[in-house]
Formats: sequence, structure tokens, C-alpha cells
Amino acid sequence: MLDAQQWQQLLQGFLEEANDLLREAEDCLLILERSPSDSEAINALFRSVHTLKGSAGIFSLEPLVTLAHQLENRLMQLRDGECALSDSLTSLMLQCMDELNTMVRSIDPHTATLAPHTPRQAELLAALEALDSPPGPAAESAAVWQLSLRLDAELLRNGFDPCAFIRYLARLGELLAVHTLTDALPPLEQMDPEQCYLGFDITLSTLASREELQEVFSLADGFYQLSLACQAAPEPLPDMAPASPPAQTLSPVQATEEPRTVHAASSLVKVAAHKLDELINLVGELVISTAGAHMQAMHSGDSDCIERVQAVHQHVEQIRERALKLRMVEIGETFNRFHRVVRDVSLTLNKQIQLHLHGGDTELDKTLIDRIADPLIHLVRNAIDHGIEGAEERLAAGKPAQGNLSLSAGHDSGMIVLEIQDDGRGLNTARIREKAIARGMLDADSLLPDNDIHMLIFEAGFSTAEQVSNLSGRGVGMDVVRSAIDELRGTIEIESAQGLGCLFRIRLPLTLAIIDGFLVGAGLERFVIPLDMVTECMEAPSDTSGPLNLRGKPLPCIDLTTHFALGVPPASRRNIVVVSQGRQQVGLIVDRLYGELQTVIKPLGQLFRHLNGISGSTILGSGQVALILDIASLFRDLQQRNEPKHRPSAAMATLSGDETCSGSAT
Repeated sequence: MLDAQQWQQLLQGFLEEANDLLREAEDCLLILERSPSDSEAINALFRSVHTLKGSAGIFSLEPLVTLAHQLENRLMQLRDGECALSDSLTSLMLQCMDELNTMVRSIDPHTATLAPHTPRQAELLAALEALDSPPGPAAESAAVWQLSLRLDAELLRNGFDPCAFIRYLARLGELLAVHTLTDALPPLEQMDPEQCYLGFDITLSTLASREELQEVFSLADGFYQLSLACQAAPEPLPDMAPASPPAQTLSPVQATEEPRTVHAASSLVKVAAHKLDELINLVGELVISTAGAHMQAMHSGDSDCIERVQAVHQHVEQIRERALKLRMVEIGETFNRFHRVVRDVSLTLNKQIQLHLHGGDTELDKTLIDRIADPLIHLVRNAIDHGIEGAEERLAAGKPAQGNLSLSAGHDSGMIVLEIQDDGRGLNTARIREKAIARGMLDADSLLPDNDIHMLIFEAGFSTAEQVSNLSGRGVGMDVVRSAIDELRGTIEIESAQGLGCLFRIRLPLTLAIIDGFLVGAGLERFVIPLDMVTECMEAPSDTSGPLNLRGKPLPCIDLTTHFALGVPPASRRNIVVVSQGRQQVGLIVDRLYGELQTVIKPLGQLFRHLNGISGSTILGSGQVALILDIASLFRDLQQRNEPKHRPSAAMATLSGDETCSGSAT
């Protein structure tokens, strides 16, 4: 029998499979809503629900099996052309998917127990049963099947209960006879309680097809032999293969079945996320150790040692790149989930909205995808609720009745760029300004560019909505969106045109674990700048009190020695590192340039989370700690410092408009 650890692994595998199956089923159902005749989506939807039902039956999860079985019946009618997919049926099936998801999440991961039927499940079951459809040929009479089942001796050791298969068959029809074969039983003193010696001859009256009967045993693939013979059927089945004679010996092969794809070698391997995190951490420590070895080799002056350490360094860099790629996943799966969000919110608001997805094959660090999902959902719901107009308003404005919402992903200058764009009414600049003045965030006589005014929606609690919406409000909770993006070392920009629509552009780093950095020194401290933000380096002029001239454009600067109050006199010869964020540029004045290095990001503890301008730390090869600069935070500090004094600093901390790059903010 299975020990506790093996049982946990088997159960965990089922829970992961169930989540994948339900996600696939929901995607297929949404595809069918747009293309009802897509036979591939219909078949995939049926297979997902059927497989879920079968796997749940092995664990005797009766409430889940019951709901999945009723849902499967309706899908069978849909597949066989006995009913059409209506909006009401789609909504009901999606509600069933939600309930199945809830049930899977409520399964006890230790005991595989599930709470009994709830009123919500009873309501859904009644709704499914109420969807009457004309009976097809299969409903006229059931076929009688003879199943000859021979079980492998190792079946029990692999966690399978023969009685579970029989109980499941009973749910597919009526068991007319079950004959237990005991001819393989050894004498009592020779019997191994962990081996299976039984076989069964089963007579079953059922509407199920040959494929459905074979699917009952698919989870135990390799540990049984099965032959099927149909004794009676309502109509000839020309594709039915003749029954195979009972096997004379037990072997882990499956008889009278067509080859399945499951026997083919798979190119994918599922790995637990925490194992990848452990690998990344170890690679990070290896990077630090290699840097220390390289430093010692350079100090020694031994050319052979330097050459060997450089070779090791190259291999470590390759390992680092491949290890990080292991945690990179395509964002398309996350994007696809928004079909359901857009559908549900559109129906609630009685709006017609078409979702367009672009760049689904763009890869991000899995941690980034997990943490950016909620901000994306909030932005999408805001766009539908307050951005895109209703059909009548759109027609009156000369627009098509159907609104458009697009999600896109791509690469730009070593960053991931996510865009959420709608063709709605756009941000009401005058209304935002009016609200900001009413709240004391702006003086009535202050002049702000439109981009700066738009960024005010990220202020905590700021909203232009006249009424509180159950779904969202443009600006309500937007400070949470910005905070989440800041924590990911990202930035967000807004482009809006009155009556034409709005675009939110999010820029994120490729990964959160290890980055390529540029090491600089200020005073006695060392700082790391993310290399993908470094544009160029130059010698600093003697006077850096005001904006510098960079090829005809003013360049605002931040002196790191002064900014962080390091308390040491500046060096006689100083340097400027020009960093960019979107279309903005700032010069960082430092004392020394050390060059590029691989940086392992160590998060700051809770005690230091309040530090402004610092996103983390790293350990250099010498053992010294270097702080990683938060460029986005430095940009905001610069704008706050250079804004007119009559404008409250709390509001200015939220501004990051494009005017800075032209120097008007300085």
C-alpha cells in the first residue's frame, strides 16, 4: 500500500491536474461562445470535464463527481448536436466551472475529503436537470456491455482500489452482474496483502460509449487488462472491435485499446516552484562566490589562475541564464483568463466589448506574472466600467456600438512592456483637476501638464466617480496598482485622449532574482544601477548645481553623496551615469565607476522597507554590501524636489509625467 508521502504526492498530482483541467475547460467554453461550431473546442471541453470526473471518482469525491457528471451530460448533448449553446447555457456552465473550482480548492490536501453537497451545488444541479432537450437515439435504449477486467499484482502498491472502479461503473449505468475471479489466489500462508490477485467479469447496462468505459480505468494505465464486448445495442456500431479473449497471464499492458498519446515521451516536466526558487538562490550564491574568486585571482597576479577563474565565470554566467529561463513562462495563459473577466463584467454592465490579445508568447519571470495579475485585473475592470461607454453613448459619439479593449506584451530596452488600451471616453482631465483642487492637492492657480494631472489618479483614495461602483472606479484602488508595480521595480505611464480612449503602459524588469548591474561608488559606499537603465557615462563638469546640457537638452541630476547624506567630501574628479526610464532621463552624479557585474538581489528586511531610493542589496565578491538603486523612486524624488513650492508634496510624489525628459520640470 502507499505510505503517507506517496499518498500526498498522488493527491497533490490530482489537485494540480484538476486546476489545469478546469482552466482548460473554461477557456474552451469561452472559445465556443465566440465560435459555437468549433468541434475541437467542444471535444476538448468534454474531455476535460470527463477526465476531472474520473479522477475525482478515484478519490471518492462524490459532490464533485455528481456535479461534473451532470455537466458532462449536457456537454454530451452539445457534442452530439442534440442541443445548441445559448447564452444562458454558457453562463450556467461557467457558474458550474466556478463551483467546481471552489470545490477543488476546498479539498483537504491531507485527507482528500470534501464537504457534502451545498445549497449552491443543489441549485446548479437543478438548473442543469431543468435544461430539457429532445432525446437522441442513445436515450431510447441502453447497451449491455461485458467487461473482462484482469488486474496486475502491483495495482494495490500503486494506490488503486479495485472497488473504486466498480463503484464508478455503477454511476454510468446499472450493474447487472459482477463476478469476482479468485483463481489466482495463492494459499493463505503465501499471500502478500500488498498484492492484488483478483479479476472481475462485469455485466453493465449503460448509455456510455466504448471510449467512456475505457476512460474509467485510464488513471491506472499499465496495471490492468481490459476486454470489452457489446451484447446489445440500440443500433449497429460498425466501429466496435470484437472482444479479445481473456489474457492468460498478468502483465502491465492494456488490451483492446487504441494507442494513446499518454504513452508518448513528453517534452515537458512539471517542477514545483519552490524547487526553482531554491535553484535560483544557489545560483545566486555561486555568482557571489565566483566574483570573490575572480577578485582574489586578480590580486594574486597569477595568469593561469586568472584564466581558469574567467572560464569558471563564463560557465557560471551560462548557468545563471539557463536557470533564470527555467522560471520564465509565457504571459499568454494569464492574458487568456481575461476573456472571462471581460465577459462577466460586460454582461453585468450591459456593454458590448471585444477583447484583443497581443504578444501572448512574451516570457516573464513566473513570480512577476503571479504578482502583476491583480493590478492587471483592476486596470481591465476600470477600463470596462468607467472607460468604455455604453452602446447608445458610443453610437451618439459616432463610434461602433461594440467597444474594444486590448492587452499586449512585448520587450523594450531590456524591459517587459505591458499595455492596457481601450477606445472609450478617455480620462476627464478637467474633472481630475477639479477633484484635486477640491481635495487640497492642487492650488486653483497652479498650472500642470495634462500628463501630470492624469497621474493624480494614483493618489490614495482619489476618484472622479460620482457614485461608488461595485466593480471599480477610475482611481479607486489605483494607488494599490502603483504600489504593486513599484514593488516589482516597475513603472506605469498613462496616455489619454478625450473621447478617443486611454492607454496604461507598465514597464517591468525581466526577472526579480538576478540582474546585470553597473557598480558605482559614492563616498565610501557602493551602489548598483540596473544595467538596462544605464544609457551612457560621462565626466561631470565642475558645476553640477543645475540641469546640465546633454546634446541640446537639459539633463536634471541627482548627487548620490548629497541625496543619501553620506557625510564625506566629494572626489576631485566625478562622473555622471545617465539613466533612462521610458522617455525620461536623469544623471546620477557619482565618485567612481567600477563597471558591469552580475547582481544577486537580496531583499531588504521589514525594518528597512521605508528607505527611499533603495530597492534591495547585494553582496560583492569582497564581501562588502552594495545597495541597489530604485531608479523609479529617484525619478519621483527629483520631480518632488523641483516642483513649485505651492504644490503639496504628497500629490507630487505621484507624478511621473513625460515633461521631465524635456527639462520643463527642472
